[in-house]
Amino acid sequence: MLVPEKKVKTSPLSCDTPTRTILHEVSGVFEAGKFTAIMGTSGAGKTTLLNAVAGEASGGKLSGGVSFNGAQVNSDHIRRLRAFVFQDDVMMGTMTVREAITMSARLRLPASIPLTEKLKRVEEVIELLHLDKCKDSVIGYAKERGISGGERKRVGIAMELITNPSVIFLDEPTSGLDSHTAHSVCKTLKELAKAGRTVVATIHQPSSDIFHMFDNLLILAHGKILYQGPSRDCTPYFAARGSECPRYTNPADHIFMKVLNDQDAITEDEKQLATARVQSLLNEYVTSGTLSRMEEAAAAPGPGVSGSGQEKGAGVMTELAVLFTRARRNAVRNRMILRAKIGQSMFMGLLVGLIYRNLQTNQKSIQDRNGALFFVSVNVTLSAAFGVISAFGVERTVFERERSVGMYSTLSYFLSKILVELPHNVIFPFLQSTIVYFLLNLQQAADKWIIWAMIFVILNNVGNSLGISIACMFADLEMTIQAAPIFILPLMLFSGLFVNQTGIPVYFNWIKYISPMKYRWDRRGAEE
Repeated sequence: MLVPEKKVKTSPLSCDTPTRTILHEVSGVFEAGKFTAIMGTSGAGKTTLLNAVAGEASGGKLSGGVSFNGAQVNSDHIRRLRAFVFQDDVMMGTMTVREAITMSARLRLPASIPLTEKLKRVEEVIELLHLDKCKDSVIGYAKERGISGGERKRVGIAMELITNPSVIFLDEPTSGLDSHTAHSVCKTLKELAKAGRTVVATIHQPSSDIFHMFDNLLILAHGKILYQGPSRDCTPYFAARGSECPRYTNPADHIFMKVLNDQDAITEDEKQLATARVQSLLNEYVTSGTLSRMEEAAAAPGPGVSGSGQEKGAGVMTELAVLFTRARRNAVRNRMILRAKIGQSMFMGLLVGLIYRNLQTNQKSIQDRNGALFFVSVNVTLSAAFGVISAFGVERTVFERERSVGMYSTLSYFLSKILVELPHNVIFPFLQSTIVYFLLNLQQAADKWIIWAMIFVILNNVGNSLGISIACMFADLEMTIQAAPIFILPLMLFSGLFVNQTGIPVYFNWIKYISPMKYRWDRRGAEE
């Protein structure tokens, strides 16, 4: 039984902050073995209700409770008992379908389950969701060809289904799909419900074929329940109240166009009459026997919930192993990025080397020498920083989604990324530094060359860390790129080339000590 009341702040500038109630004392039951659709106009509270029941609600004020099999459960418990498929399909595009589902199995299933059993379950889920034909295909990204939209949606369901949940919540599973693909996805959900699971999905405006797949229907209007019960009974229910569905008309279209709204209402009086009719239906539902039956079913004692939900998933070492393998594959399969790094290292090395070629040791070459040292230090640092900002900006949504469902810890993700990218952060700056060193005709001694190359490598890794830090501050990639110069330009300004170190105001003096470029080209600064 659920009685949520969620209030959202709408005017943070006012002294007495007003609130808006999204859901108004909503009570209902989602039956086991049934496919239930939550329908309603935009802003009716569909997603809010789904999030509240599934333990995904955040912000605002939520009151009431949720029970499973007659036992009251809290949000943490709910999250361990159910699967939640979000509207947007967020997953690593370089993985294959089998790899994505296998990763979910290895990270989310208890460590007590043998690996062979986990892999067996992966194959069973692939077969159950009809993913056999594309199981070895790369998922792909929005701008890179991969599997189809319907297959992506089923992969998302499979990654959640791997834990064998008894309840599956889905937010707009047909969003962005064509009618055939949407029908295929809903047919899969219907089969999952027939197998004994409780399937609940928000649906905006289904086709007629999809509508007739629903076992139960919950219709929201203005944050309240207007109808709840078997989908086959909704048209007679509204017909008895003056809104008969015409023959050969999609019941869903009739509900949206004539029950929840009146497409023929033109004048203000007609619109007010339509609003009054909706309010009358809302009031009638409250006093109807349907609500009473739902409340009795929710209050009825059941078998309860055994144990504390799903056991804890994989340990830290398993997380590191799985994430390291995925990151390594991602680096290898992103051939364009690999080629770009090699090309950038060679191009920038040759460019700097040819511009400042054969530096002399006389007074006239001081400016060229200072310029060369400053330019290479800035280039290797900024290239690494902006490179990781772009790369992490793409992966951030995947990380946040997987982290939110408890797949792995932040530490495991961070360590795996560092370990995979460390060879790149050593080899490429070493290549660039070698090209620059010999073209500039610096001291021809092995130890000097090695020191030069190692400083290049250190600067590259410092830039990499700087980029990660900046990328973590902002959720949006575009905002991150816009804000990056605010952090980077002061480091360049106080590195020692543009401003005399002894003339920096005391309140800015500390910036020079955190500038990596200062220690690269100004030896005196490193000895201060």
